[in-house]
Amino acid sequence: MRGPSTNADPTLDALLDEVYGAAEDDPDAALTMLVDAEASWPDHPELLFARGELEWTLHGPEAAESHYRRAVELAPEFADARYALGEVLGLLGEEQAMIAENLAVRRLDIQADLGDGVGTREDQRFIAQVAEDVLAAIPEEFRDRLQNVPVVLEARPGEPLVLEGFDPRALGLFEGQGDLGQHSNATHDAPTRIVLFYANLLASFPDEDALREEIEVTILHEIGHFFGLDEDDMERLGLE
Repeated sequence: MRGPSTNADPTLDALLDEVYGAAEDDPDAALTMLVDAEASWPDHPELLFARGELEWTLHGPEAAESHYRRAVELAPEFADARYALGEVLGLLGEEQAMIAENLAVRRLDIQADLGDGVGTREDQRFIAQVAEDVLAAIPEEFRDRLQNVPVVLEARPGEPLVLEGFDPRALGLFEGQGDLGQHSNATHDAPTRIVLFYANLLASFPDEDALREEIEVTILHEIGHFFGLDEDDMERLGLE
């Protein structure tokens, strides 16, 4: 979680761990724990964020909005809260407000990358090698059709993409012309390629085995777009 750096309360940390653990099996009980904790930590950004997560699970995104918004008001550098608020705003049809939050998320995530040392050359070599292994395992018929589609690494989506409404924490992107001549959402003069956003992958999957698995899923997902599959097709194939 990329949140406020001001929390140094081990009791609160332990409570949040307990809440998130309980939420997996009993979100109602977890929500009760949070409500009870508000007496000890009133208006705390991380509690508000956790409350938003649980309200969304139990009652939908509209119920979460006020909690995310208050967390952002109290801690403007709380990237995860801004990202969640942006998701809600997008679902509510408030696209420009969503984009504003996503631009802030992109800025904050880049700052965090620098502070955390995310995206070293060794990290990038690992991702590139896993990508090569995945491509080498694709059946030859499909591999031949992909021979002119490079897989490239970029840290995070660029600002122009985010301004178009693209997810600043996306793990991958296919752009250009697909196998059937259709174009992705990118401009028609964009080169055909698959992009892996290595900083997003590393920040989301610090465990090496999980990272390896997600690189494979992401590449196969973007290859699916190249071959004309839509998001429903991806979900049926387990590539979401």
